[in-house]
Amino acid sequence: EVMDQLRSYVQTIASLYNDNPFHSFDHANHVVMSVNKLLSRITAPDLDECTAKDIHDHTFGITSDPLTWFACIYSALIHDVDHSGVPN
Repeated sequence: EVMDQLRSYVQTIASLYNDNPFHSFDHANHVVMSVNKLLSRITAPDLDECTAKDIHDHTFGITSDPLTWFACIYSALIHDVDHSGVPN
């Protein structure tokens, strides 16, 4: 049920994107995938003894905080909603 709700919500967001060449839902999808990949590349330094606190401190909590991760992905998803297609 949660996946159905998420799918429906993302479809609603997709419907809010205008049909223009660049600031489209396809572009938002690419940005989401890129942000996810970049977040997954944030790692702690190579330490012999690395605690959870060391990782949290080194990555500013991004890798250990699901809400921060969600906020980044969500921001990427909605960043061009209702964009007119005209450059800023």
